[in-house]
Formats: sequence, structure tokens, C-alpha cells
Amino acid sequence: MDFRLSPEEETLRKTVEEFVRERLIPLEPQFEDAPDIFEGSRWKSRARLSRDPVILRYIEIMENLEKQAEAQGLWHLDVPKEYGGMQVNLEKQAEAQGLWHLDVPKEYGGMQVSNVAMLAVTEELEKSAVPFEFGNHVSNILYNCKGDQIEKFLWPCIRGEKTSAFGLTEPASGADPSMLQTTAVPDGDHFFINGTKMFPTFADVADFVQLFARLPDTKGREGVTCFLIETGTPGYRVTRSIETIAGSEPCELVFEDCRVPRSQVLGEVGNGWALNQAWLGARRFQVGIRAHGMAQRVLRVVAQLLGGDSAEASKFVERIGYFLGELEALRTLSYFGAWKADQKMDVRSEAANVKLFGTELLHQIVDFALEIAGPAMLRKSHVLARYFRHARARRIIEGPSEIQRHIIQRALFREGVAGLELS
Repeated sequence: MDFRLSPEEETLRKTVEEFVRERLIPLEPQFEDAPDIFEGSRWKSRARLSRDPVILRYIEIMENLEKQAEAQGLWHLDVPKEYGGMQVNLEKQAEAQGLWHLDVPKEYGGMQVSNVAMLAVTEELEKSAVPFEFGNHVSNILYNCKGDQIEKFLWPCIRGEKTSAFGLTEPASGADPSMLQTTAVPDGDHFFINGTKMFPTFADVADFVQLFARLPDTKGREGVTCFLIETGTPGYRVTRSIETIAGSEPCELVFEDCRVPRSQVLGEVGNGWALNQAWLGARRFQVGIRAHGMAQRVLRVVAQLLGGDSAEASKFVERIGYFLGELEALRTLSYFGAWKADQKMDVRSEAANVKLFGTELLHQIVDFALEIAGPAMLRKSHVLARYFRHARARRIIEGPSEIQRHIIQRALFREGVAGLELS
């Protein structure tokens, strides 16, 4: 195992470190009371619809940061709108302009850095409380687009012209996607989609949804198929948005005899389960390093609350020492999983371990900080109150802790209890 970055990746990490130190950290006081909507890169889709002067002020700050990142070669390639036949050598054009989209494959003009390098970049970004990410949000499974799908769905997401939502969770199936009930009934060269999806983030302002449905007379993982369905398609309605404790506003989607052409199947018919697993697995190592970063920021708040009172601080030194050790374990586990992913190894168990350990540890640390803060943190605008809302939500989204424990248990029985025996 070797988690070391290549010279090029280390240069990238140092550039991000400098950007965070010089551009983001000085802005932290301004973001102490920022609306929760400014979380990650997809804030643009909803925030830009607002006329609230407070939100508009933060939009201006974020857009200015994007320009600064682009000036340092940290944003994205200005991808040409003419895809046909790859008439331009995108890689050379990106290199000449110094504009890379970090996790986009090279054939689409990106830098395609390793999973370990992306983790290192995220780790640097998480040292600041300013919610900033490089590049536009591109769902990793969209690289399975083929034919006309590439120009219609993938390129616009890379260029930042379109955003997508992820339609998997349902009212009845909850956190277990193998129980999904939305159906896709074949009808010649089309499918009729019927069902309801809950909690896809920003679906009310997305341009299309990656919708998972199952073929008739199938169950479990069988027959699950992913469709790319554009907003405005007859039979597809966004019925409501739902305010959450974390500030995000996921939606409820209803499909009633929504007719979708076979050409908008992502990947292969009946192979949607693999796409779902690829989407979740790739994201969970990022979840681990983000939990690590937020936890460190929470402990910095604890240090500020304790101030110079050494007698008070001595009461908590044991617990803080314990948390610091656990955080180092989380960091190592996250990098180990990213390294295995780079080696094209099975990382289902590692991804579940990182998601479970990272989000549970973050919640413990935030809860500890709340005890120290006392009644002051009951203010909704208190920084620890915000961290609490986000930390609690992270234990649920993209697979709650109970599901991660189930995945880990299943892996144990698959490998056999002999794996636990000491030689």
C-alpha cells in the first residue's frame, strides 16, 4: 500500500492548500451566519432563483471564489459545445489553458486525478468552514452515457449548463433500494414509468433526474434500470420540496404513465443496480474525509470555548485525546479505501466502514462540543448548532448507519468467520 501522491498530484494538493489558506479561511467570519443552502457545489441551481439580498450577497462571494480558483487552474475546462467527433484535442487544450476539471476523465478534458488525490484535495478544502468545491457537479455514473446521451446529458453537466437529481429512495422502501417499487413497463421502443421518489436533492431545479425503476415481475436487485428523464416530460411531476434540519430541500417526485424512450436508458436495461452501487461507493470515501474535516473544525471551536482556562481544559483532555486518535484512524481508513478503489478492487465493505465510522464519530464529537457550549448552542445560528444539523443528517443520507452495518455484516459472512481467527 502506498498513499503517497505523484509529484503532479502533490503540486495540485499544495496549490489547493494555498487557495484554502489565502482565499477561504479569511472569509470564514462572513460565513458564520450564511444560509444553509450554501453547501457544496449545487447551491447554484436554487440560490440563483432567489431575490433575497442576503443570498445574493453570498452568491457574489461564491462566484468571485470560482473566478479566483479558475485563475489558479483549479476550476474546470471551458469545454467546447461542439462534441462531434472530438474535433479538438481536449487534453492539450486543457493543459494549455491551465483549466482542469479535477475528477472528469481525460477523454472529456478533465484531469482524472486518482481517488487518493481527490481525497487529498477534499481534505485541504475541509480545513475551512467556507463550503466551496472545485468544478461543477457531475454524477459519476453519467460517464456511462453513450451516443446522443453524451451531448444531451453529460457534456452540459461538465460545462455547468445542466444539473441532475438522483432518484432512488422511495416512501415504502426507505433506505433499502432493493425494495424499490417504481415500475418501468416496456412498450416497444419506450417504457412507461409509474411510482414515487422521495428526497432527491434539488430535484425541483434540476434539468433531469437519474431515475431508478424496476422491470415487471422482478424483485430485489433484478430488473433495476436507470433512466435519464428530463424535467417537463409528461407524467413527471415535482409535487413538493421538503425543508430539512440540514438546510437542504429535497423533493418528492411522482411518475404517472411517464413515457420514456429506450434511448434514455443509462447503461443497460436491467443493470441499474450496478450503477447505484457505483454511485454510492465512490462517494462514501469523500463522506469519510468530509466528516474528518468537520470534526476537526468542531474541536477547534471547543478549544476556543475553553480558552485559556487550563483547569477547565484539563477536565476534557482525555476525551479530546480519544477523539484525535479516532480521527486519525478515520483518515487512514478513508485513504485505504480510496487506494483500493484506485487498484480496481472490491471496496463495498471499506466504503460501508468509512460511511459508518466517519458519520458516527462526527456525531459523537459534535455532541461532546454541545455539552461544553451549554445553553448558548441552542441558538439556531450558533456554529455548533449548524454542525449538529449537518452531522445528524450525514448519518442518514446516502445510506443510514443501519444499512452500513448490514453491508459490513454481509461481507463478514461472505468472507467467513475464519477471517476473524487469530493465527
